[in-house]
Amino acid sequence: MNTQSSPAETTSGRFSKQAIGLVCCLVAASLFLIFPDQLVNFVAGVTRYAVHQFGLAFIVIPSVLMLLVFVIAFSPFGRLRLGGAEAVPEFSFVSWTAMLFAAGMGSGLVFWGIAEPISHYANPPAFVAAANTTDTALALTYFHWGLHAWAIYAISGLVMAWFAFNRSRQMTISASFTGKTQLNKLQVFDFLAVVAVIFGVAGTLANSIALVQTGVEHSFAAGIGGVGFRLGLLLLIALAFTLSSASGLQTGIKYMSQCNLLLMVLVLVLVISFANPLTIVETIASSSARYVEMLPSLSFTIDNASRGWSESWSVIYFVWWIAWAPFVGPFIARISRGRTVRQFLLCTMLIPTLATIIWFSSFAGAVFNSPVLNDVIAAVGDNFTLGLFTFFDVLPFGQWLSLLAVVLLVSFVITSADSAIYVTGMLTGSEGLRSKLIWSVTLVAITTALVLKNNVLLNNQIAIFGALPFTLILLAQAAMLVREFWRQRSAE
Repeated sequence: MNTQSSPAETTSGRFSKQAIGLVCCLVAASLFLIFPDQLVNFVAGVTRYAVHQFGLAFIVIPSVLMLLVFVIAFSPFGRLRLGGAEAVPEFSFVSWTAMLFAAGMGSGLVFWGIAEPISHYANPPAFVAAANTTDTALALTYFHWGLHAWAIYAISGLVMAWFAFNRSRQMTISASFTGKTQLNKLQVFDFLAVVAVIFGVAGTLANSIALVQTGVEHSFAAGIGGVGFRLGLLLLIALAFTLSSASGLQTGIKYMSQCNLLLMVLVLVLVISFANPLTIVETIASSSARYVEMLPSLSFTIDNASRGWSESWSVIYFVWWIAWAPFVGPFIARISRGRTVRQFLLCTMLIPTLATIIWFSSFAGAVFNSPVLNDVIAAVGDNFTLGLFTFFDVLPFGQWLSLLAVVLLVSFVITSADSAIYVTGMLTGSEGLRSKLIWSVTLVAITTALVLKNNVLLNNQIAIFGALPFTLILLAQAAMLVREFWRQRSAE
C-alpha cells in the first residue's frame, strides 16, 4: 500500500530538497575551486584505501547482479510490463537503445577502445601471462565493459522503473524503500546518489577533455593545447550539455543520442573497411569465446599474484559503473515505460555488451593485425590518450578519422553529462532550469580541479569516490526488488 502525502507536504519536501541541494553544491563547488590539489588528493586517497581493502567485494557484487538479471528475466516476472499491462513504450526501439547506450559508457569506448586491450596485451596480469594472446587481452577488456557493467545498470534501472511505474512512487533512490514523498531520513540516499553521479561524470569528463587535447595536438598542431585550451573546451562542453539537458528528453537528449549512434557507426565502419573485415569478424568470434571461457574464474576471485592488476583495472572499473548507476539507472528507467521486464533486462545487458565487443574487436583487433602494433604499444605506454591517434596515422584519411573521433567523443560526453544533470534534478526533487544550472556548476567546478591536475589515472580514482557509500544502497535496492517480486508471487 502506497503512503500518500498532501500537496503541502510534497511541496515542502521538494523545497527542502532543493535548498539542501543548493547548499551542498555551492559548498562542493567552492571547495574544489579553492583547494583543488588538497581535495583531489584526499578523495583519491580514500578511494585507493577502499579499493585495496574491499577489492574482492567489488568483483563479486556485479557478478551476483549479473546472475540476478538472468534469474528475473527468465522467471514469470519477466512477462510483466513496466507501467502496467496497458502501457506502451514512449520511444522507438532504436531511440531507446541509442539513449541508454550513449548515457551508459559511450565516451569511454572512444577513450579506451585501443588503449585498454593494448595495455593488457603489453602488460598482462600474472594469471594469464603464460598464455597471453590478443584474444585474452580483448576478453579481459570485455570483462570490464560487458555483462557485469550492464547488469549493474539493468538492476538499478529496473528497481527505479518498477517502483515509479508500477507502484506510483517518485523516481528517486529513496522511493525504492518508502512511498512517502515528504522529507524523510531515507532521502539521504538521494544525496549520496547525487554525489556518486557528479564525481563519476566529472572523472569521465576530465578524461575526455585530455583525449580531445591529445587528438587536436597530434592531428593539427603540437602545443596548441594547455590549461587554457582544456578549460575553454570544458566551458563549451558545459554550455552544450546544459542547453541539451534543459531542452528535455524528447528534443536535446534524444537527438544527441541518435547523433552519437550515427557517428559511432560511421567511425566503426570506416575503421573496419580500412582494416581487414574478415579478420575483424574472426577476432570478434575468437575473443568472445575466450571471454565466455574466462568469465567464471574472473567473476568471483582475485588472483593473489595479480592483485595489483585487479585493483588497478577490474575493481576500479566495477566501482566506476556503480558510481554511474545512480544516474544511468534512473535515466534508462525514465525512458523504458511500456517495456516488459524481460525486454528491459536482456536488452539493457546484452545489446550494449555486443556493441562493446564489436567496438573493441574492431579497433584493437585492427591494431593487433597492423604493422604499427609496436608503435601503438609504445604510445599507450607513454600516454593512454596517444594510442588511438597513433593508429589513425597509418590509415587512409587518418586526420579526418581523428577529427571524427574527437567530435564523437565530445558528443558522447555531452550526452552523458546532460543525462546526469537531468537525473540529479529528478533525485533532488526539481527538474527545473534553476536546478539544472546548479548541478551543472557543481559538475564544472569539480571537473575544473581535475583538468588542472590533468592526470588520467587520478581522474579514474576521483570518478569512483561517490560509489563507495552507494554500493550498499544498490545492494539494498536489489533486495527490495526481490522482496517486491516475492510478495507479488505470494499474493497470486
